[in-house]
Amino acid sequence: MDISSLTSSASATPAKDPITGLAMQSNAGKQMLGADDFMKLLTTQLTSQDPMNPMKDTEFISQMANFTSLEQMRTLSKSFETFTTDQKLASAPSYLGRQVTITDATGDITGIVEAIKLKDGKPAIVINGKTYETKLITGIAMPPPPAAPSTSMVATTPATTASTES
Repeated sequence: MDISSLTSSASATPAKDPITGLAMQSNAGKQMLGADDFMKLLTTQLTSQDPMNPMKDTEFISQMANFTSLEQMRTLSKSFETFTTDQKLASAPSYLGRQVTITDATGDITGIVEAIKLKDGKPAIVINGKTYETKLITGIAMPPPPAAPSTSMVATTPATTASTES
């Protein structure tokens, strides 16, 4: 058998895990084990254990505690994402009428926030008719006071009349 047929057959069939015998997938983009991976590993461990020397209860309980902690961390992470989104939505109206500075690819833009819109489920502000994400805000200030009217006003005082008694 020549080497080219070995390399082509090796690339055609996925590699198998020596312990489980299951086809292994590429983990190039994966950074950590998920709940499904943990359950597969635990199931394989339980089915492959030696009946004369089974896993101790403390080991099994420890692994289940780790699994429970993993699930709680996932739930906490999702809850925190929801909380931050809700906080951003709740605080967005505070930008209305404020002068903000936005820094984007074109440079700094300063203007008064005219409206709040939802863009992909996230709040965005509207300045001069254009929509910007709130994460681009680099400064917030009170709007400048309106300019005083330029018309001159003459102060007049009512004339007083003296009355004489007869």
